[in-house]
Amino acid sequence: MYNDKIHGLGLLFTFITVLIAAVAAIIIYSGGETTTFQGFAESNETIINSETSVSIKKILVMEGDTVYKGQKLAELESQELSIRIAEIRSQLLQIETKRGMSEKEIKSKILQNKAAERAVISELRAQIQTLENQLKINKELSDGLKSVKIKKSDSIKNPIEIQIESLESAIVDRRKEFAEIHRMYSKMLESGETPENVEAEKLRAELESLEKQNANMAVYAPFEGIVGSVFIKNGNGEKVFFKGGEKIAAYSPILSIVNKEPSFVKAYVPESQFSVIEIGDEVTISNSQSPQHITGVVTGLGGRIIPLPTRLLKNPNIALWGREIVVKIPENNGFILGEKVSITYGSNVWDNLARAFSITQSKLSAKERDKKKLNKSRQDLTPAPPTWRGEDRPLPGTSIQWDGKVKIEASGAVFVPETGKFLVVSDETEKKTPLLFEVGKNGETKTISINNFNKINDLESIAKESKNTYLIMSSLSYSKKGKLKPERRILARITFSNGAAQLEKAVDFYEILKNFAEKSDSDAAKFLKKGIAEKTIDIEGMFVIENSLFIAFKNPLFNENGIILEITGYETIFAEKKISGNQLKTIFVNLPLERRISDIYMISRDKFYFTASCNSEKCGGFYRFENGKSELIKEFPELKPEGIALDDGGNFFIFFDLGQQENSKFLNLGRI
Repeated sequence: MYNDKIHGLGLLFTFITVLIAAVAAIIIYSGGETTTFQGFAESNETIINSETSVSIKKILVMEGDTVYKGQKLAELESQELSIRIAEIRSQLLQIETKRGMSEKEIKSKILQNKAAERAVISELRAQIQTLENQLKINKELSDGLKSVKIKKSDSIKNPIEIQIESLESAIVDRRKEFAEIHRMYSKMLESGETPENVEAEKLRAELESLEKQNANMAVYAPFEGIVGSVFIKNGNGEKVFFKGGEKIAAYSPILSIVNKEPSFVKAYVPESQFSVIEIGDEVTISNSQSPQHITGVVTGLGGRIIPLPTRLLKNPNIALWGREIVVKIPENNGFILGEKVSITYGSNVWDNLARAFSITQSKLSAKERDKKKLNKSRQDLTPAPPTWRGEDRPLPGTSIQWDGKVKIEASGAVFVPETGKFLVVSDETEKKTPLLFEVGKNGETKTISINNFNKINDLESIAKESKNTYLIMSSLSYSKKGKLKPERRILARITFSNGAAQLEKAVDFYEILKNFAEKSDSDAAKFLKKGIAEKTIDIEGMFVIENSLFIAFKNPLFNENGIILEITGYETIFAEKKISGNQLKTIFVNLPLERRISDIYMISRDKFYFTASCNSEKCGGFYRFENGKSELIKEFPELKPEGIALDDGGNFFIFFDLGQQENSKFLNLGRI
């Protein structure tokens, strides 16, 4: 029994020791007290617009209405479209009136053609007869002069004989011309392809297209959601509600829709506590109406301290300041749009009691080290870059910051299947040296000089032409000192093979665009004239599909839309150093407010992907453009996306410029 008591005391001592160790481990693991702050449950807003200039016939919804996917939101009408439809119908009516005369007219033209042929041939034969008579007279005179000996040569023809041969050849040629005209009219008579029929067929095709457009003059909800705003903007940028019959320009905002359920929380960390939280940290979100708690992940941190919204202030007369953060929350979260929620970061001692018993001290120490390592990499989207079964390439959804030995401010990228690596351009290089950077998927980097190339600056885009040829281009933008030097105006073709790059040809692309703008009245020319006059042209993206070159402009905007210019048959840029009016088409891209295109990846002129960066903050997004609309795929709250590349496995890679202080990084988004 005594032994049992001793054994019991030993167990009690062991339990107390473990309990003390557990409490100590909890304190280490918890890393301090909890931090609680507040924010609002929000959702991304999608702007709805029309692809053409229209008048608002009727708005069918109000702000706050719930709408389903495909629901008609507004009825539109186009006065220009209605006028053109009426004109075509009038022209078709006139053609129908004249249709009975068409067969007679063709037969008459056949008879006229035959009469004209007889007259022309008769005239030519008369000329030949006159020349033959003249030749006969000359021969008789020559035979009468017996005292004059004339040496004849078979190689020299009489001038009159030459004229006769020419006229006989002309008869043959004219007969062919008249025969061709006869065959044309005969074919029209047999097939019914009269001029009126041909013209009527063209008009019917145009009428069908316009009537189809007219029938579809409406906008529809792209997804289930809630109507956010119904507005246009006046000259001062203020929201103005629509009235019936109001005219709006192409791609101008008509209304907006937000997801029915919140997808993120925008919160504000008090100024005194903003340093405790980092991107990638997990937080707990709750509201006062429900005991439910959900877990979210911090995906964005504001780059500045701002005043807290009045709604979050206990006393509206006392201003508080904090740092804005964005927290991604799961679907079916149960929150209401705009609802005020509480965000808790960290955990208290007792919350971690159970966890401490199952984790050894060594594991706790390792976890603490990992957390510190994560905090040092403030902009990583994931804590660490996992790989494919031990291989060097990263899994989709992970980011890689490449070799620090080579400083790059990434501005564009393409994938090279032959090497399995990326070719990256940087907008800043030492002494404006023309350089490419070969970057592997695990971040290793190699610098490649472009041979025979003297100087280029503000290099913003790269595009693949063929297996070994690429295009690179400067931004064409003015420097901060208000200058546009030759090295900022360049479009160049280079070759890259076996690790070496060579300049093939370079042109002053700014001058080519300027010359085009001066000679054309198209929308593209108006856009370029605006940018040239304001000195705001800034090219950020470039892509090649067959014989078309697509160029994406960061600035200026055109009717509040981003612009991509398609240049068909773009080889004339290098061969003739010019662009003609029929080569250039304009693609309008609706953009979120305060964002600009930074790169493009084209599937066709109607479907493509693009990145857009924020104007004044370090943020941006990856978008799909299809059916005339832009759709957000991935948001980057604390990163500026500058390049898009697609590898041979169909994975999208986004490249980020982190400025002069940090090296660039890229993110594998996987297949979209």
